Amino acid sequence: MTMRRHWQLLLLTISAAVATGCVSLTVGKDTPQQTQFRIVDRNGTPAPAARQIGRDLVIAPQPGASVDDSYALAYSRTNQQRAAYQFASWSDRPSSRLAQLLVDRLSARNAFTSVALVGRGVAGTLQLNLSVNDFFHDAATDPGTARVEVSAELVDRATRRLIGRKNFSATAPVANTDSASAAAALSTASSAVLDQLSTWIEATAAPGALAARD
Repeated sequence: MTMRRHWQLLLLTISAAVATGCVSLTVGKDTPQQTQFRIVDRNGTPAPAARQIGRDLVIAPQPGASVDDSYALAYSRTNQQRAAYQFASWSDRPSSRLAQLLVDRLSARNAFTSVALVGRGVAGTLQLNLSVNDFFHDAATDPGTARVEVSAELVDRATRRLIGRKNFSATAPVANTDSASAAAALSTASSAVLDQLSTWIEATAAPGALAARD
């Protein structure tokens, strides 16, 4: 094979890869190697709670149908549109992973008698339903922003009474336009949301707050 023919074939191969989407030329200029990321809590072990609530809490993730709450790592170039990184994904659905991180947070705080995921054999007197609304890399401008928003509902399991409902959101800057930077920033934003959630849950489930609602 002549050198000229070699370069012609190489250029044809690259052109075909670009045409079929095998090479990313937009957000996430990653190497074509599938990578899984895991959402992590960056805020470390929380301090013990100042007061005891004396209730059992179960946390129930509510899986969503959007790409934001899927194994895909989502990004957006245009408002209200989503796409997925081609070679990157989450090891867990965001709703499931955030629920587990919240269990870890609240268990370490030790305000509740017990905290567990729903379906783990723990009865629980209170239930927190957790839904993910937004979980994506906003890449409208480079390198972009990580955006996380969740909805929480606290329910009395015995009476099926809604005790409280609230949305929580946070953002974090993305260092570079790639999947690893997006995943890192989404973990940072998630940690801020977990801060807000933990404070709200303990305040809403406190005996005095519950008594005021009765």
